[in-house]
This record gives sequence, C-alpha cells and structure tokens, in this order.
Amino acid sequence: MKTNGWKILGAVLLASTLTARADGQREPEKPTAAPTKKATTKKPEPAPKKAAVEKPIVLVPGNATISGNNVNVRGKAGYKGEVVTKLNNGDAVTVIEQVILQKPKAGEPSQWAKINLPASAHVWVHNAYIDANKTVKPKKLNVRTGPGENYSVIGTLEQGVAVKEVSAKGNWLEIEAPTGAHAFVAASYLHQTATDLA
Repeated sequence: MKTNGWKILGAVLLASTLTARADGQREPEKPTAAPTKKATTKKPEPAPKKAAVEKPIVLVPGNATISGNNVNVRGKAGYKGEVVTKLNNGDAVTVIEQVILQKPKAGEPSQWAKINLPASAHVWVHNAYIDANKTVKPKKLNVRTGPGENYSVIGTLEQGVAVKEVSAKGNWLEIEAPTGAHAFVAASYLHQTATDLA
C-alpha cells in the first residue's frame, strides 16, 4: 500500500510538472527589425566668445586716484599676485610705472600699474634677520607680502634700518612697510588728471 501511495504521488507530481511546462511555454519570438535611427540634425557649435578688448590705458609716473571700491592691491601684476590690501574710490596712489602682461590669462587684465605700497599696508620679514634692537642684520633683506618665502618680494631693507613690528606669526614678523616698497593695481581702476601730474 505504501509503495502504491508513493507511485500515485509520483505520478501526480509528474503530471503537474508536465502541465506546468505545457502551460508555461512561450511561443518563439519573432525577430524584430533593428530600430531605425532617427535623423538627427547636429546643432551648430556656438562660435567661441571673443575676449573683451581692453580699452588702452596710458599711465605715467606720478599721482593717480583709485576709481572703484575694494580694489585689490597685489604683490605681482596679474591675478597670480596675492592681495596685500584693498583701496577705495578716491584713494590717492603714486604710479611708478605701467606694466603690460604679454600673456594674460582669460579674463585677466593685461594692463597694470606698479605703485608705491600704500602706507596702510604691512610687509613681512623673517625674524632671523632682525636683531634684538629691531634693526636689519644683513646688507639687504627682502620684504614680502606674507609670512613665508612663497610670497612675493615687494621691497628691500638695508642693514641697520630699524623696523616697527606690527605682529608675529611663527618665525615671521609683520612690520610697517619701508619707503620704496611697491605693489600692483589693475590700470583700469586708476585715474590720472593733469592736476595729478602737475
């Protein structure tokens, strides 16, 4: 009886499997044609934008006035120069010479003015070159726009010159700028009149 039960159960399972297969089979799919590509019209590439042409500016050594607010004064001509200080509309500066960059970066002005560093700006020197009396030890000492040798040199100090310390950062001293220190301003922010040059 047990054997017959197993046989019956096996037959039922076999029948249900065959039925499931017969019910679950799909008809073979008909091959479909490859989708046709829609004709695409290539959009014309926009013409490259022409760099704005700078209006020629002629600066001569002498006084000038700042035209603009928060105008950056930099350690080098160009955007690579670190910002030393900022000037505002009407501030007076002294132009040393005009500088024209041969290969300005995109969006960067090519016309710059080398100016005397404004009195409000400070410079940095390494404290190893300043003695206990706050005077310069070597024959010539570079002054920089920041506390490190990677900052721009914007002037020099002679041996024996006293410095006035403003602050310290590590091995560097921030001091009042010496006479003859210079910086750079984009020429478009400077205005010279006949009275400035008189």
